Amino acid sequence: MSDKLFLFDDFITELSEDASPGHLDQLELFYKDTEELFGSMTSIITSSQLAVTCASLRPELARTPDASEPAGHLLQWPSARCGLTSVIRSDQQGQCNSLIAVFPFIGDGVKQRCRLLETRLYANRLEAQLFAYIGEDEELSMTFYDTHYLANRTIYQKEALYHFILRGFAYHLETVTPGPDGFMEAIYQREELGADHYEISGLVKDVHEYDFAMPEQKFWLIRTLIARTSGGEKIEIELLLTGKTLDQGSLPKQGDCINALIWLQGHLWGPAEE
Repeated sequence: MSDKLFLFDDFITELSEDASPGHLDQLELFYKDTEELFGSMTSIITSSQLAVTCASLRPELARTPDASEPAGHLLQWPSARCGLTSVIRSDQQGQCNSLIAVFPFIGDGVKQRCRLLETRLYANRLEAQLFAYIGEDEELSMTFYDTHYLANRTIYQKEALYHFILRGFAYHLETVTPGPDGFMEAIYQREELGADHYEISGLVKDVHEYDFAMPEQKFWLIRTLIARTSGGEKIEIELLLTGKTLDQGSLPKQGDCINALIWLQGHLWGPAEE
């Protein structure tokens, strides 16, 4: 078996430091005072737990990473279902750990069949975005931030099929009125904001309040139809809407049409059948 981290050299695009995005914008969806949050990181990390990932549940799928790759671990707080994820770099001896990144996450979402095409590896080599075909018909390709990349990185192979749980975090969301020709789903990549950022128009399939465990505001999951393929396949994801983002706006309901600006996030569920 190869001792390389990846079996295909052309599977990896290495991002520069300037092209490796941070997570402040996502954290600001949940926290009015991010300085207070960062001031509490020591206590958050000490009360965190190791993330439950595909690699931890199915270790037989993972290979040993190359010795040249940085080691680390993922911590989640306050629960494995929702909260904050911390990316920790380790010297493998447990003597020198450093916080590399922190971002909000939820474990909920829609399971989608994905064929991996590219890994966009951050400069810290512990985070990545994945570029993949989404759905059975493989007509829609999207880039999403992989919340469990550090743990699952040696599982991935180019053009292999996997199931991922996908969700979007809404920066902005509004209900819109269909035009005279009805409503059409649409997706536009907002690469100036990040390769994993999209402006979408979609039909609301379901809305329910989400019992997010952290800040004192309301949250909703909005299941949304974002695309239809020429073969009739319907692609849906769930959007997490915070009370801070909704502000004084109207909460959409089933059957409404919405426009939203989202950060697309996902995590590996497991290999998919060929």
